[in-house]
Amino acid sequence: MHALIHQLAHRFALDGAGAERLWALSDLHRKPDQLGPYLYRSLAVLAALLLGAGLIFWVAANWQDQTREFKLHLLEGAVLVSALAALVLPRLRTACLLLATLALGGLLAFVGQTYQTGADAWQLFLAWAALALAWALAARRDGLWAVWILIVGLALALWSGDALLNPLQSLLTGRHTRSLLTPVLWVAAFLLPLALPRLKLVPAGAPISWRLAALLALSAWCTYALFGLFARDQAWQYFFNALLVAGAAALTWALRPRDFVVLGLTVLALNVLLISGFARLLFEGARGDGVAAALMLTLIAAACVGASGTWLYRLQREEAAA
Repeated sequence: MHALIHQLAHRFALDGAGAERLWALSDLHRKPDQLGPYLYRSLAVLAALLLGAGLIFWVAANWQDQTREFKLHLLEGAVLVSALAALVLPRLRTACLLLATLALGGLLAFVGQTYQTGADAWQLFLAWAALALAWALAARRDGLWAVWILIVGLALALWSGDALLNPLQSLLTGRHTRSLLTPVLWVAAFLLPLALPRLKLVPAGAPISWRLAALLALSAWCTYALFGLFARDQAWQYFFNALLVAGAAALTWALRPRDFVVLGLTVLALNVLLISGFARLLFEGARGDGVAAALMLTLIAAACVGASGTWLYRLQREEAAA
């Protein structure tokens, strides 16, 4: 903007008064609206993230200098103090509940690590999400819902036993029984942020939770599809997950106003699945001529990425003009 003002003043030979008027019209001298409260909330959330991460790392380090009771009471106190602070400090409610959520995860991890409950890892994250749900409902903030969706996503990924977080275990043990149910559960995770504003659980126009949910769900669907295509030789799994990605893209395109971050993620996922499908077909039918198959796959990938990028650019430009 500074360069533009300089170019306009030079092009139209503006005098000092005209240049000052142009500077005043640019509003660059004005402080951004709500800068103070925005920075205050952002720093409070950052402080909560740092404190919560410090607690979790401290538990993970499993220090031997402190007694077991001291560690347990410290984590319990962190959860209690941050939850009580959210009640008496309304301006810091989101940050305090975020800290309480992180401290709760550290407490559950410490209990599981110390007393060896025998629970699987996904049960830890599921219990974490179930207990933290009350705080997400109370805060009604997009960022806290995003953290909750991340915890649920980790629980779902660990429960599935599939390739999203532990592909080696999936290949070695052959746990395929949840290959159909898990993608359907990711549909619920993808759609949940869209329901939050309608249920008045977050303010209107809260994109963080939906973008995170879309990233997790699309990553899971692509991973399941690719493992079904290449590792398990199950075409139905590839097509089923590809259909879910296509449905997510159609829904994102139909919504108004469009979220081009989510739409771009869905288009990227479609490109990955489409190019992978062509790769399977080309290299199976190559009959030893891998160079020609690779060249053809390169041309297909370039066409897919170029066409999708051009379409997204035109769509965004048309919506901005409208």
